[in-house]
Amino acid sequence: MIPEPQRTYVLELLKALGPAAEDFVVVGAQAMKFMLEKARGTKDVDFVLDIMRLRVESPSIAATLAALGYTVVKESQNFQFEKPIPGSKEVMRIEFMAPEEFKRDKDFRVDVEKGVHARFCTGGTIALSESSLHPLSGKLPDGSAFSASVRVTKPHALVMLKLLALDDRYQNIRGAEQAKHDREEARTHAADSIAVISGQAELDQFRKNFENQFRQDLPLGVRVLKILGSYFRDDTSPGLLVYEEFIVADKPIDRPARLQVRGEARRAHQMMLKIFPPKEFYALLAAVEDCCDLHRNRPLVEGFLGNLNQTRTKISDVAAVERLPGEAFGGAYGRGDKFLTSSPEALKNLTSTEVELIAAHLEICAAPLRQDSDLVERFGAVLA
Repeated sequence: MIPEPQRTYVLELLKALGPAAEDFVVVGAQAMKFMLEKARGTKDVDFVLDIMRLRVESPSIAATLAALGYTVVKESQNFQFEKPIPGSKEVMRIEFMAPEEFKRDKDFRVDVEKGVHARFCTGGTIALSESSLHPLSGKLPDGSAFSASVRVTKPHALVMLKLLALDDRYQNIRGAEQAKHDREEARTHAADSIAVISGQAELDQFRKNFENQFRQDLPLGVRVLKILGSYFRDDTSPGLLVYEEFIVADKPIDRPARLQVRGEARRAHQMMLKIFPPKEFYALLAAVEDCCDLHRNRPLVEGFLGNLNQTRTKISDVAAVERLPGEAFGGAYGRGDKFLTSSPEALKNLTSTEVELIAAHLEICAAPLRQDSDLVERFGAVLA
């Protein structure tokens, strides 16, 4: 639950917004407080906004914030607002985000209304739809009791956002000046992901919810599941390395502490593996990419398109995944792993959602093939 004094001012905001408050979905570390008994401390409150509804309802957010005493955080370009908390040195700060598809061209901002912007959020539409109402009670700044409902993104959607943020920060695309800050943020996002998943009583159900949320955005689902695999597959994967850095940040570097850290890292690794898709999913992703890579694997591409041509299967059909040639399956295998030789064999172990994700990935990877005049001439019906 959101702690004081922030809870008082979240309630104040909810009351002032009225019905429009349901278009504000809590994400970030404050959302974790609705999921875990012990969540890391934070003072900021992050909201993903339902832009479509807000633009119709026109709730005058700027006027509401001004009436409550909020001002724009300097250099935030109107997506962060804050006000001092009376009787303390703390401030109440809120940040607005919105689904990426509404962002300005060549800008990270989304227009909400005059004087109010939001920072674009990849996966924001899923965070909105995969949310639920939670009761929130306390006192308003004048001391009177008040209860309201606040919409909070669900655990599987929050982990999606955290994985995207982890990848963004770990890549340090902002350059050397932000390297230290980005590394610290990557540690936090990895730790938050592990904390939320650790708090789930039914990991099998969490895994299903985590995958099924991507039915509304299959390409994003492929991206997130590839991030999951890249950052947590092995005990030396980047996500686990930065998680270890997070753990040791407040511990003495002695032998007992090192043993404790290693034990927790092993636990986290084994837990993360439980929400992974089966290895066949990643093998099929790799096979799709190889079968669409003209520069490196033209004979394989032609063989794949030949298979589709013989069976009169368009590359945009889900059934096209079954025609991936056996030569596309390879790579390193661990002891005891079953060597894959065909896509139908691999597909047997996938859920319907995972099959849809593979097919969507094939459609994206195949787009450049339609620009090759030779392939279009020979396999036009397949590529149509």
